[in-house]
Amino acid sequence: MTRLIAYMPNPSGLTGAPRRLLSLASVLNDEGIRVCIATQSSSELIQTADANNHETDPIDAVGVLALRQRALFGSDPLFRLRVFIDLLRQNWQLLRCIRRKNGDVVWIRGSKGIAFGALGTFLSRRPLIWDVDYELPSRGIVRWLHQFGIWASKVIVFQYSEAPKEIFGREVASRFRKKIRVIIPGVEISILESYREKRKQREKPKNDPFVILQVGTICDRKNQKVLIEALINIKKAEPSRKVEIWFAGRVFEKEHAEALQDLIDENGLSKLVSFLGWREDVHDLMVRADLLVMPSRDEGVPNTVQEAMAIGLPVAVSQAGGMPEVVADRDTGWVLEVDNASAWAKRIIWCLNHPTECEAVGHRGCAYALEHFGTEQWGKEYGHVVKDAVGKGDGR
Repeated sequence: MTRLIAYMPNPSGLTGAPRRLLSLASVLNDEGIRVCIATQSSSELIQTADANNHETDPIDAVGVLALRQRALFGSDPLFRLRVFIDLLRQNWQLLRCIRRKNGDVVWIRGSKGIAFGALGTFLSRRPLIWDVDYELPSRGIVRWLHQFGIWASKVIVFQYSEAPKEIFGREVASRFRKKIRVIIPGVEISILESYREKRKQREKPKNDPFVILQVGTICDRKNQKVLIEALINIKKAEPSRKVEIWFAGRVFEKEHAEALQDLIDENGLSKLVSFLGWREDVHDLMVRADLLVMPSRDEGVPNTVQEAMAIGLPVAVSQAGGMPEVVADRDTGWVLEVDNASAWAKRIIWCLNHPTECEAVGHRGCAYALEHFGTEQWGKEYGHVVKDAVGKGDGR
């Protein structure tokens, strides 16, 4: 059996990427690939992996690497030297893990994973699969990490077809196209079945508000501001309509959250907008909501959108990232301009005035999700990538 070491340094909660890794570990096991998840000993990821009987190996962040990622880019030369030394120590920890677990291939996510583990993987002489997931474009220090990751990797996996050009640039993406694979992630359809049935059977009282749900951290990238601006437009155009927005997710950028609250207070919307914080019952919220929105300025292929579609909740997404590749505009959902609050308001008002047609879009989205978003196909495609990487050895 092929042994894969999946390294995810200090994940922040059991959010989309860690949950996706747990799903990947399960589906790869069905493809004859045994996954060992290497991550921080105190993380929810390793605790959940242990509970689900996945093999694990704790690797804690060394020294200053335990700080939040942005804090690592300080300008003090002495601090930068400490970061460099600790990165070498961190890579040495992964090298020891690979040898200890007798790994055949290593999987790393994002540029942070490259910094924390690509050198250790190279020294182990094991092939590296770099799952890029969501990434900032190649600029500044990120560009150097991307260049090293491209060189060090046997295979580079993206979630949607335009991602290589958007992140690396057209010329680099073309030059290394033989290393690149595009695999749309899967979600665990089976665990969503009961929520799908609940949504089918729900009876919404006529006087209940129309509930708009967004799931994600509170930060500028997730663009909660455009929804509040859209709500302001809706209240002007349809003052008698009952509309609420639920934001489910922890605060990632405090200043952004404060600016949102100021905008809400200035426009008298405090009773209509709820910040729910981190929630373990997101799927229950999807059953209760009328529309899931993802107006992000930048995005990959969010678990949340795929899961909402599989449950049958209508979705409206921005044109960012891979979302237009999984949502067909006006068929399985709606694709809207990123910062156009007027367009978002008009679409929400249309949903208010056409509830039957809105639900029909949700039904079509559900049918599409059940056919295309399951983990079985995802596992087979990823399994081929892993076996191909191992078969070709470590030649670069």
